[in-house]
Amino acid sequence: MNQEQYLNYVLGKLETAIEELSGNMESSRTEIAKMQEYYWESYNEYDEFGYEKFDNDRLLREEMDSHGELVRKYARYVKMKDSPYFAAVTFRYEDEEEEETYYIGIGDFSPRKGDVPLVCDWRAPISSLFYDYDVGKASFVAPVGKIYGDLLRKNQYKIKNGKLLYMIDSDIVINDDILQKELSMNANARLKSIVTTIQKEQNAIIRNEKDKILVIQGCAGSGKTSVALHRVAYLLYHHRKQLSAKQVLILSPNPVFSEYISHILPELGEENILEMSFDLYAYKELKKYKDTEDRYVYLERLLTLPEKEAWEYQARVAEKQSKDYVLELNEFVLFLEDSLMNFRDFNYKKMHRTEQELRTLFYDKFPDIPILERLKTVAEYVIDEEETLSGKELDPLEREIVIDKIERMYESKDFYVLYNRFLAESGREPIRENAKVIPYEDVYPLLYLKHLLYGSVKRSGIKHLIVDEMQDYSYMQFLVLSKMFDCPMTILGDREQQAAPGKLDTQTLCKEIFGKEAKLLTLKKSYRSTSQITRFANRIAGIENEEAFERPGKEPEWILSKNESEMQMKIIEKLTNGQNDGFETTAILTTTEEQAERLYVALKDRLDVHMLSPNSSKMEKGIVITTFYLAKGLEFDSVHVAYTPLEEKLTEYQRQILYIGATRALHELTIYSIK
Repeated sequence: MNQEQYLNYVLGKLETAIEELSGNMESSRTEIAKMQEYYWESYNEYDEFGYEKFDNDRLLREEMDSHGELVRKYARYVKMKDSPYFAAVTFRYEDEEEEETYYIGIGDFSPRKGDVPLVCDWRAPISSLFYDYDVGKASFVAPVGKIYGDLLRKNQYKIKNGKLLYMIDSDIVINDDILQKELSMNANARLKSIVTTIQKEQNAIIRNEKDKILVIQGCAGSGKTSVALHRVAYLLYHHRKQLSAKQVLILSPNPVFSEYISHILPELGEENILEMSFDLYAYKELKKYKDTEDRYVYLERLLTLPEKEAWEYQARVAEKQSKDYVLELNEFVLFLEDSLMNFRDFNYKKMHRTEQELRTLFYDKFPDIPILERLKTVAEYVIDEEETLSGKELDPLEREIVIDKIERMYESKDFYVLYNRFLAESGREPIRENAKVIPYEDVYPLLYLKHLLYGSVKRSGIKHLIVDEMQDYSYMQFLVLSKMFDCPMTILGDREQQAAPGKLDTQTLCKEIFGKEAKLLTLKKSYRSTSQITRFANRIAGIENEEAFERPGKEPEWILSKNESEMQMKIIEKLTNGQNDGFETTAILTTTEEQAERLYVALKDRLDVHMLSPNSSKMEKGIVITTFYLAKGLEFDSVHVAYTPLEEKLTEYQRQILYIGATRALHELTIYSIK
């Protein structure tokens, strides 16, 4: 059977399977409707103990779960009709003469349960041969152990609309021609799946199950986020019974980035995972007291303050996120064990405890209970003793009275008040009582203090955590994360792309906080931009040891203008004279939000442009105007970086900003300076 015949054979079997699934789905829907109808008709006739209701609920849930699985399989098979597979490996097992060919696609496909798969899922053990080995001796890890043999052939396919466009017989990991074609495609306002071009070093991260916490330093364009999402898809595939999409959380920078990556897992046959920003979590934890500033407010303030004030502000923020500040807060809480308490004799009806008895319980009996939870524990101990002596349970209202009377021995339980006391006692300026929001520099110290005083409730419902843009997290933020989550993590970022001044070594920081459980990995090769753009960006940032996939393109252009109006006109000319034809996504990047708004007002009547702000929920196709920090993690066909100082006048921070902007570009890059 030749390649065309095999493709048609698979497509025919897929069509039959889709028709059968359609019928099964209809039958399942009918069965669910009947069960629901029976439920309501018989609701009043169920036995008094609820056994019948329990059984009916269980059967209905099972039927609905089964229906959901049918729907997911149907969607996967329909998607596979366009391109059932993208690769094949021919393998001869050790000590055997016969060779076996396995076709690899985005999902498994067998005509019948128990049949040999016509297509293997890219996450299946056998599929690792395609990503990890050249032709020759090879092995893969199967449930029964490591399997050895010879990889005889590797084929790569381009199939579209069920038609074989071309096939490459390749003896290397991923044929450069295929990779070149994929990387040369236009961006379409959403992150691309890399399942057809996963590289060996990326595959090692995706399939890593032995390390609990992976901390990945990856250069711009190395596929960090894609690798993390494909890793989640891999783990969901191999641990169906232990892990579901609802138990995976990604801490993403903003809603635009969340939407930008939201289609990847559904494309790979999985449900979407949970997402939120760390700033949103902090807001929810602290909103009882005040609103909180987020990272974007901090960056805008840093970028718009006069230089001296900006550096003083940055120093203050850095200090309050540092390890030394953490140690100061720890010492303050130890000091509170004495200074916060106002012990006295306790009396309520027949219940009596002396001041000394309460002190002994507080300091000796329950020393490991967080300080602001400890008196409640003491009160419950006193209540338990009374109930044991009296032989009867205390009335719920009386329990509350006892707990309240004992907890009044705290001078204050308000950790916001206590944090202000810490600031005052350490010679720092307290947060003003009439302040409407908590300043950004105090948000995470407050959150950390809350964990110290009340204890940390582990998020047991989350079984895998992804932290993206790790370079923008501080020592204190990672410490809070370590207290919140006790689950496997994938932490990734690029120290060269820190949005604030400086280049924090986050990998070392994570190793210090998470200890031996943290495995440090590096992705050094960039695949996003053309060779010319990558070399330009590396020169600006002073990077020397970064590899790049060789993809030729135009040299970046640096355009000078006399004033802002002339710069705006040159941007308009550049985007209206045909040079932007063929690009689906174009970004005009500024340093500050105020610059972006000015540029939008100047351009909106001449060009079809969209403004991307911290409140935006998605990235539009076409021309987008936004700041460099909101563009982090995104990619565009063409990028125009505006308001850039002349190269010889760039400060270190401005070089960071330009590097972030330049590395957003896939195919073309233009920089605009005002003389």
